[in-house]
Amino acid sequence: MIKQYDEFTKMKVKDMSKAISDMTFTYIDPETNKPTKVPAGHYEKILNQVQEQHLSEIARISLLNTMYVQLKAIRDEDPKYFRQAMVCLDMGLKPSEMRVNERIALSVTNEMLDDLSKDKKKDFHLLDSQIINYFENAKNDSEIQVSFMTDGIEQDEYDEEDEYEF
Repeated sequence: MIKQYDEFTKMKVKDMSKAISDMTFTYIDPETNKPTKVPAGHYEKILNQVQEQHLSEIARISLLNTMYVQLKAIRDEDPKYFRQAMVCLDMGLKPSEMRVNERIALSVTNEMLDDLSKDKKKDFHLLDSQIINYFENAKNDSEIQVSFMTDGIEQDEYDEEDEYEF
């Protein structure tokens, strides 16, 4: 059974771009109740980018994922020492050089974090609420996203009258 994807991968970049533009056009934006127009030239530019740029993004995501998996494993193995290590990192304290008062403060702080995590359950965050709010805002603010994606990049003008074929 031949699927649409099999045929798509055999296309040239220009034809792929038009096909993607056509697929995007069929999405009806719920806010405007109109088709989504993205010129084929936009996709063509992305598909023609040097593969190295794409690979470097893959490498960054892979590195982040490796760190995430390791930190998650450490947290799951021993949440107490994970939290204490995070406090030490954040406070710039080297555990082997901590004074008695700092060790006591770390233990007391860990008890407070443990109580908070039990009380708040899934709503508990180790990061400061200002950081969490900033993340949520950046995740949901389309202006921030557009600014980040276009920072230092000139936007090309595309022919608005591109034909959409079905």
